[in-house]
Amino acid sequence: MIRKLIHFSDTHEAAACLEDWRACLDKRIVGFFNSRVIRRSRYDRTLIEPAVERMLEEKPDAIFFTGDAASCGQPGEFARALPFFQPILDSGIPFFYTPGNHDAYVRDPACRDAFRRFTLAMTRGGAEPEDYPYAVDLEYFRVILLNCACPTSPVSSCGHLPEKAKTFLKKEAERFKTKPLICAGHFPILERMPLRRFRHRLYGAGIAAAMIRDGVIDLSLCGHVHKPYEILNASGRGEVSAGSLTKYGVYSRILYDTESGVFTLERVPVRNTAA
Repeated sequence: MIRKLIHFSDTHEAAACLEDWRACLDKRIVGFFNSRVIRRSRYDRTLIEPAVERMLEEKPDAIFFTGDAASCGQPGEFARALPFFQPILDSGIPFFYTPGNHDAYVRDPACRDAFRRFTLAMTRGGAEPEDYPYAVDLEYFRVILLNCACPTSPVSSCGHLPEKAKTFLKKEAERFKTKPLICAGHFPILERMPLRRFRHRLYGAGIAAAMIRDGVIDLSLCGHVHKPYEILNASGRGEVSAGSLTKYGVYSRILYDTESGVFTLERVPVRNTAA
C-alpha cells in the first residue's frame, strides 16, 4: 500500500510596509528591505493558490508546511497569509505547521501576539508557539513538530533547539517504535551549508542528527534553505528540504510503501498550473 505526504515551505508573504514606528528600531527594517528590494521580483505568491488546490486534489495522508509564512512577522503579513492556507485548514486533511524564523522575527508585543494567533489558526486551535514540541500519531506515521524559531540579531537567521525539545527527543528515542517517525521543523538538521553555518545553522541539533543517523527519525522535513535539496539513503530515509514554494515553484510529494518500507521523493512543479 502506498501512503502519501505533501510538504511545502517558505511562502514569505511580502512586507507591504513597516506597520508601526518601532519597526524602524528593530530587525523589521532589515526584513522590509529584503522583502521589498531583494526578493520582490524573485518570489511569486500567485503560485500559492494553485499549489494548494493541487495538493488537496492529491488527497494525501498529511500536509506539512515548515514555516516562514511571513517576511517580518508583522500582524498584517499574517492576516494576508492565512487565507491562502484556509482551504487546507477546512479540508480535514491532517495539516502540520512549524514556525519559521521570519514568523518569529522580533520581540515586539504586537508581532508576538499576531504570531501566536497565526500559530493557533494554523494548528486548528491545537497549539501556540510555546506548546512545541509535540507529537501526533497518524494511522501510518508518528509525527514530531519542532519550533526552533526565535528572534535573533539583524545579522542572524539561525535557530536554536530548546532544551525541552532535546528532552522530548530523548524520550522519543526510548519509545518502542511501531511506525515511521517523521520530524518536521523549519531548520535543517543535517546541514550542508558550511559557508553559511554561523548565520543560518540550527544550534543544538546534535541529538536530532544522531536520531536520523541511527534510524530513530526516518524522515526530517524542513525549509529555511530556499533551494530544494535532499539527503537520503537507499530506502529514502534522511532529510528533505521543500525549498521555497514561491521562489522555485515546487512542493514535495513523499510516497511511502508500507510493504517495502521505502520512501520515494518527487518534486511537483506548480508553475504550469498557475499559468
